[in-house]
Amino acid sequence: MLERHVIKYFAPGWFAVVMGTGGLANVLYQWQATFPVGKVLGLGTAILAEILYFLVLVLWVIRWISFFEYACRDLHHPVASNFFVTMPVATVIVGTNIYNYWRPFIGESITFVITSSAWTIGLLGVTFFSFYTTFRIIQLEVAPKPEMTNFSWIMAPIANMATLLLGNTILIQSLNHKPSWSVSILILNAIMFGIGFFLFIFISAVIFVRLIQHSLPPAELTPSFGILLSAVGLATIAIIDMSKSAATLGVINSVGLANLGAIIIWGFGFWVIGIICLICIYHLRRGGIPFGLGWWAFIFPLAAYTIATQKISGLFVSPLTFWVSVVLTILLLLLWGYVLLRTIVGIFKGNLFMGSPIFQEPKKTIIAKS
Repeated sequence: MLERHVIKYFAPGWFAVVMGTGGLANVLYQWQATFPVGKVLGLGTAILAEILYFLVLVLWVIRWISFFEYACRDLHHPVASNFFVTMPVATVIVGTNIYNYWRPFIGESITFVITSSAWTIGLLGVTFFSFYTTFRIIQLEVAPKPEMTNFSWIMAPIANMATLLLGNTILIQSLNHKPSWSVSILILNAIMFGIGFFLFIFISAVIFVRLIQHSLPPAELTPSFGILLSAVGLATIAIIDMSKSAATLGVINSVGLANLGAIIIWGFGFWVIGIICLICIYHLRRGGIPFGLGWWAFIFPLAAYTIATQKISGLFVSPLTFWVSVVLTILLLLLWGYVLLRTIVGIFKGNLFMGSPIFQEPKKTIIAKS
């Protein structure tokens, strides 16, 4: 039996809305030199992301307080549990928005304090949920059903790599504010990237074996394939930014080899986009893909890959890389607008707040003998 309740069934994946919207703001920020209107659109999107972040955070906390048993049930769910890590990642994304858009208004020192705090929250949250979700998979005594083995399992690995979106920015800021921290921050970034990248490889191998041995997951889990694209984009960004930071600190002499490795990983994204399109077409021809909150798994991965493409375009200047970044930006804008509109409709209809109640055994009534 399903029932509707905004707080009780407030899914942990709501922070993916913040991630996608904040990611789009960062994409638009990179276009401000070429298209001045991009800065205005990006600023508006960044403001929306911050408003959504605090709104979702409040509802998320209220749910933990008022409906603790329902939050715990999601924490043990084979799919929903993987999306709890979106909270610290959303915090990191908001931190990048603050650095890009609000730094000229609040000053360098305050920006460093705020972004460092956001990065610390991101590190702690991602570390906790990474160990929790991966250990949950390992310690299961009963093998998960094939339909439960999907790309939401790599949320923890990509979350580790996502911390570098702000981590490398913190390193650059530390050169002016806390130079003694710089090398330590570089090491932390390297640790997070190493954990995320290798976990991604290990867990992805398990998922691909499942895809070979069994049929495709149900149509409603199709957006989880988009998460694979975020790993490609975040790995590309991490290698480019981390090698640049290492060169700035004098740890390495040249970034040429690292940039070459980054474009090789970036190239894998073309196959990922292609296979996602084929899977979507497959399901669309067989009844369609039901809309749900999971559709936001298309947005942030595409934003991450678009940012990676913008960085590749800056390093390998050519008409190919430029127009790929243009096409991806347009696609991201259209897809974000469509998913946001469908989400708003779902909110007003209440379709995104449906769930099954936790039934408790009725207490036995003791009747005293007269």
